[in-house]
Amino acid sequence: MRQCCVPGCNHPAELEVILYDFYLNDGGEVFSEQDSTCPYICAEHAVKNEKQAEGVREPRGSIVYPYTNQNEANGFTIYRPVASS
Repeated sequence: MRQCCVPGCNHPAELEVILYDFYLNDGGEVFSEQDSTCPYICAEHAVKNEKQAEGVREPRGSIVYPYTNQNEANGFTIYRPVASS
């Protein structure tokens, strides 16, 4: 079982954290990869992460999150349920 990656949290991770962006070029490329700064998060911290986020969710935008995207990549954070094993 994976654990939430927020420092000090002992809860199991419920969500995988994905960095997402859409490039508005002729090809309409999609960038989507796991967030290396916080790859897994519990639901409680995901809610706090979104409520405390500053910025606008838009292609090539910049959002500052308290827990995810600590390298400040363009785009925004999305979440998907952790697959059960």
